[in-house]
Amino acid sequence: MSFIKEFFPLKKISCLILLLPLILFSCSGTQIIGTGVTTGVATTQDEKTLGEAVNDTAISLGIKDRIFMYDAILVTKIGVDVQQGKVLLTGKVKDQSQRVEIVRLAWKQTGVTEVLNEIDLTEGLNIINYAEDKSIHAQLLGKVLVDRNIKKLKYTFEVQDKIIFIMGVTSNTEELERVFEHARSIKGVLDIIDYVDIISPELSDS
Repeated sequence: MSFIKEFFPLKKISCLILLLPLILFSCSGTQIIGTGVTTGVATTQDEKTLGEAVNDTAISLGIKDRIFMYDAILVTKIGVDVQQGKVLLTGKVKDQSQRVEIVRLAWKQTGVTEVLNEIDLTEGLNIINYAEDKSIHAQLLGKVLVDRNIKKLKYTFEVQDKIIFIMGVTSNTEELERVFEHARSIKGVLDIIDYVDIISPELSDS
């Protein structure tokens, strides 16, 4: 009962019961493809246990609750799919600030191991600014990918108006500092915003 109480307020227990048949059905195997500027991800559920399915549902509901508290209307436009702790965000928002906030809220949820952001923007973009932001993002991602001392899946990067937002969860402050060093080394960056949660080593795989 402590597990259920931790992840589900009483008013949501009935929702979980209704969702269980769908969870069991999904274990037979489904495929999810991400679209947009982020690399797509395909994953199967053939080996997902009932416990993992319930945990993924808890994570999904928790993230949706956080988005609802942020914007009750926006939550209806965002898709949240969770597979073994990996979160796929889809949908459309009006500006980059909302996109950043939703990713930040997703990382706040207990049990999240990775966040894939496929949320698109509905408003027109300044082509020059967009290209500069994409260049900064690509440079940072490239630096992190080749750094063997950084666990890539623990962080998500967003860039808005040459400002880098770093989100994720870690217990390794030295590793996090390496991420910041890479970000600071990129020409044109105006600021770096830290949204990374520092947790105790006992709660981390690092």
